[in-house]
Amino acid sequence: MITFGMNWADPISWIMAVLLVLLLGVQLWLLLNNETITASRRSLRLGLNLLLWLFLVAYVLQPSWKSSVDSAHVFVTGDDVPRAYVSQLTDSLGIKEVYQARDFVELETPFDSVTLVGTSFPPELLSRQAGRQKVQWIPYYAPDAIEAIRWKGILRKGEMQRIMGRIHSSKPQILKIKYANQTLDSLKLNKGLASFELRFPAFSVGRTAAELVLDGKTVDTVRFFSRAGQPLTYQFVLNNPDFESKTLADWLGQNGNSVEITTTVSKEVTSNVGINRGGKASQAKKPDVIITEPANAANPIVKRAIAEGKSVFFINLTTPDVETRTINQALGSNWQVRKISNEESVPVGKDLTALPYGLSSSLNQLTVAGYPVGIQKTVGKIGVSLLNETYPLKLSGDSLAYNRIWTSLLAPLQPAYKVNDQVEAPVFAGSRRTIHLNNLPAKPTQFQVEKDTVNLTYSPINALSASATYLFTKTGWQPFQDSLEIYVDNAQQFNPVAESETISNYLVAHSENSGGMKATAAEQSIDNKVPNWVWLLLFVSCLALLWAEPKLA
Repeated sequence: MITFGMNWADPISWIMAVLLVLLLGVQLWLLLNNETITASRRSLRLGLNLLLWLFLVAYVLQPSWKSSVDSAHVFVTGDDVPRAYVSQLTDSLGIKEVYQARDFVELETPFDSVTLVGTSFPPELLSRQAGRQKVQWIPYYAPDAIEAIRWKGILRKGEMQRIMGRIHSSKPQILKIKYANQTLDSLKLNKGLASFELRFPAFSVGRTAAELVLDGKTVDTVRFFSRAGQPLTYQFVLNNPDFESKTLADWLGQNGNSVEITTTVSKEVTSNVGINRGGKASQAKKPDVIITEPANAANPIVKRAIAEGKSVFFINLTTPDVETRTINQALGSNWQVRKISNEESVPVGKDLTALPYGLSSSLNQLTVAGYPVGIQKTVGKIGVSLLNETYPLKLSGDSLAYNRIWTSLLAPLQPAYKVNDQVEAPVFAGSRRTIHLNNLPAKPTQFQVEKDTVNLTYSPINALSASATYLFTKTGWQPFQDSLEIYVDNAQQFNPVAESETISNYLVAHSENSGGMKATAAEQSIDNKVPNWVWLLLFVSCLALLWAEPKLA
């Protein structure tokens, strides 16, 4: 049954009807009184004008008709989903009722079950699904678009930044994280769905923005805030100091760290040289990290440091297969190496080489990205470097490369800092985010975010760990506590990650609030209307024929 959308109780409807009748009368009068055209042309022109008038009347009346649908299930597709993907999906699942998001918002039929396909949906559509018995989601992401990503929003200088995510790669290609045209880390993606993890040490203080580049195209911007690192105490335990250790000690001292160089002069006789050692309190402080050579693996200083949970880093290896066994016997580690080349050295990067060996993997071992350097966790941390000399970079004036190398190598060896603020990024405006504070020396009950005061909830397991949930409302860099900042992204801009997070949060809330609903699958009817693009096509066609008719005569 066809119904019309005209409301005859409204005076506007009567005025429009009168105008349509007048328009028809004017058309007929002009055509019938035109003596310059033949009878056949008059009939053709009369037919075209009547057809245009009928289309105009039909558009004003807005005819609609009802059709029955199975209200048990319906697919709603976002604007970001290609029609080919929708057709493939519905054909494989046997789904008949499919609507686009903008059309489904206007429907009043209470479908029992809705499946959202895609990520781009207007908020009003999501809010109207509250009464559904079941809402499901099938995400869709364009090729080479990031599906999920996270990183540390706040960290210390020298701390390792980890960027983890998931992407559907359209081909084998390289994913890089770059800063000022310098590649911080990279990996090769295979074709298809791939998870990735990029790591690099925080190298600056304050606001930092690095670009995530896929095959030469920037796909995202990683923004985080780095706070100044706390000075550490390093101790070199050496038999014969060389240029490598001397250059490294000077660099550590220039960065504000306290350095002590302990050299064995003869049996039971050592020489100590300090950099930034300060007063007696500073001199009495135990080292946070010990840097030494494999020959000193059994040194009491080294063994005591490991027993106390400190970090030890071995440099200047020459025969790794023999020296790693020495380290294992002295400290209880399980280093294993394999020869990878018959050359004296292998290139690692620009003007940087390493010994022709590789470190075998182990469950308690991590590798420093981009370098033949590993860290094993026992009671303390034990690091082994297969790099050859790095000091030539410093002497040649390439301080940036030298800084990047040693910041990367020493970052995993740093001890846990007091008052660690952890915020998982990206943070989107209008979305809640949990903020974690660890190793709190005192027990504050509140802290500052933006201009608000937020209450802390302490962990029942760890009295020094607290957390809070906060809803960020503004975009851009927002103040956090006294001297920190958090970057908040605009979720309103087309961003698959933000839209996915919105839908995920909605589904969690929906599942919590719809537990008691029951499905009532039944045959119901919906109103169907002629789409606007059909009206446009009809009007343009009629006007084109009216314009072409005099020229073809």
